[in-house]
Amino acid sequence: MKKTLLIFMAFIGLTAGAIAFKFSDQELFQRITNAMDLFGSVFREVTLHYVDPVDPMKFVNDGTKAMLSSLDPYSEILDDSGEDDMELLSTNSYTGFGMIIGIIDDMQTVIDIYPGYSAEKNGLKPGDRICYVDTTFVLYDTTNLIRSYSRGTVGGKVAMKILRSGKSDTIHAVLTREIIRVKSLGLSGMVNDSIGYIKIERFSASTKDEMKRALAQFRREYPKFAGLMLDLRGNPGGLLESAVDVCDFFVPMKSTIVMTRGRDAEQERTYLSQFQPQEPNIPLAVLIDGESASASEVVAGAIQDLDRGVILGSRSFGKGLVQTVMSLPSNKSLKLTTARYYTPSGRCIQKLPTYNEDVKIEGKEVEFKTANGRPVTSRHGIDPDTMLSEYSNAQMLNVLEEEQLLFRFVNEYCANIDTLSKDWKAGDKEFKKLQAWLLKQDDFSIPEPYALLENSDIIAHRNGYSIGFSNSVKKVLKGAKKDFLKGLSVYRPEILRKLTILMQSRYRTSKEMTSLLFTYDQLIVKSAMILSGKPYRELLSPQ
Repeated sequence: MKKTLLIFMAFIGLTAGAIAFKFSDQELFQRITNAMDLFGSVFREVTLHYVDPVDPMKFVNDGTKAMLSSLDPYSEILDDSGEDDMELLSTNSYTGFGMIIGIIDDMQTVIDIYPGYSAEKNGLKPGDRICYVDTTFVLYDTTNLIRSYSRGTVGGKVAMKILRSGKSDTIHAVLTREIIRVKSLGLSGMVNDSIGYIKIERFSASTKDEMKRALAQFRREYPKFAGLMLDLRGNPGGLLESAVDVCDFFVPMKSTIVMTRGRDAEQERTYLSQFQPQEPNIPLAVLIDGESASASEVVAGAIQDLDRGVILGSRSFGKGLVQTVMSLPSNKSLKLTTARYYTPSGRCIQKLPTYNEDVKIEGKEVEFKTANGRPVTSRHGIDPDTMLSEYSNAQMLNVLEEEQLLFRFVNEYCANIDTLSKDWKAGDKEFKKLQAWLLKQDDFSIPEPYALLENSDIIAHRNGYSIGFSNSVKKVLKGAKKDFLKGLSVYRPEILRKLTILMQSRYRTSKEMTSLLFTYDQLIVKSAMILSGKPYRELLSPQ
C-alpha cells in the first residue's frame, strides 16, 4: 500500500508542477495546490485508517469518476471497452460474434445481428436474452462481462445459453470469435427513379470511401439521379474528420464546415472543405432526430448554414462538446471535454443548460443567419428547416421509443411465428394486442400529466397522508393508464408503421428491408416529395 501511495503522491506532484509551469495566474495556482493537498490528504487518511481495508486504485478510480461526472456526461476514464470503441471508429473492425447487445428489462438482450457472422450462423435473433456465457451467469450483468468473452483469440469458441420468448427451455449455442468488419453506411438505394438514399450509421475511418462508392454507383446506374437524402437519424457521431469529409462531397472548396473553441488558443481551429465537391449541385436533404448527435450535428449544421441543403425531421440531440483522449498511468486514458463545436454561422451546437453552473457561456439562444440570410438559433442542437413528422413531439410515442416497449412487444409477438409474408403489415389485430400487452406492463413511465399523479402519491406518503389517500391515487393512476392507452389510438397509423418495420426486420434481409423502409417510413416519403420540386427551393430561399 505504501508503494502505491508514494506513486500516487508523486503523480500529484508532477501534475502540480506541470500546471504551475502552464499558468501564470498565482491565485489559480494556489487554488489548485490547495485542492490537491486536500485530495491527497483525504486519500492518505482513508486508505490508511478506514475501518475496512480499502483498495487504493479502486478508491482513486471511484473518486475520479465522481469528479469527472460533475463536469459533463462525456468526460470519463476510458477502460478497455472505451478504447475498443475508439479503435472501432478508427479501424472499422473488432473481435466478436457479430451481434449488438444492450440492456432491456434489466437483462442482457440481443439488439441486432450482423449478417454473415457467428451469431447469425448459430440462429441468434434480436430479442434473445444472454443467460450464460460459458459457466458465468450474465443475464442481469451491468459490467460488460460479455465483452471480456468476445475479445481474445480469433477462432476461439464460447458457449452460450439463450432465453427466447415462447421457448420454455434455454437455447444452447457455441459462438466463434471473428474479425467483425463494420460498415459506416447502413441501408442505401433509390427511393424512386430520381431520389437516392444513404443511411450513415456512424462517422468512422471508412465513411469517406463508402460515400464515394455509393454516390458513384447512383451516377453510374441511375441516369435520372437528381436528389439525395442523407439519413443521420439515430447516428450518435464518431470521428470529426469523417464528418468534414462527408461535407466535402457537397459544399464549395474552402468552405468553413465547423469551428472548435476551447479554453486555450490551441483548442481553436477552423475546419475547411479541402476538395472540389463530387456533388456540388444535387438537391440534398439531411434527416435528423433527437438521437442525431455530435458529428451528425456538425454535418447538419454546416449543410444548413451554407444553404447547401434542407434539414428535415426533428430537433437533434445537442451534443456540441469536443473530447480529447489523453494518456494516463496504469494503461488508462482520459477522455476530457476540451472545446465546443460551432457551425459556420457561429452558433454553438451544445444545448442549454450548461453542465457547470459556475460557467457563464456566451450566445444563449441568439439568432444567427445562414448564407442566404435565413434565421437560425443556437444552444439547442440543430432545428430542422421544417418539422415533417406530425408526431415529432408526441410524449406517448416518445415513451414507446425510450423504454423500448415496441421492441419488447415484438419479441413476444414473434416468439412463435416462423415467417411473415413479404407484403404483411400490422393492422387492427396487432394494435389491439399491443394495447392489451401494455396494460399488463407495470414498469414503464406514463408521461405528463399522468406522471404527476405518481409524484403526488410519493409526496403524500412522505408527509404522512393516510393509506386511504394513497389507494385513491392508485385507482386514479390505473384509470389514467387506461386513458393513456386509449390515447395511443391518435397515433395508430405511425405505431402500425413502426410495428410493421420492426416485425418484418426479424425475417427479412437488409436488402429486402430497404424497399420496405422507403414505403413505410413517412419522413423518407415526405422528404422525397420535397426534393422533387418547388418546396425544396422555397425552404432554402431567404426569409
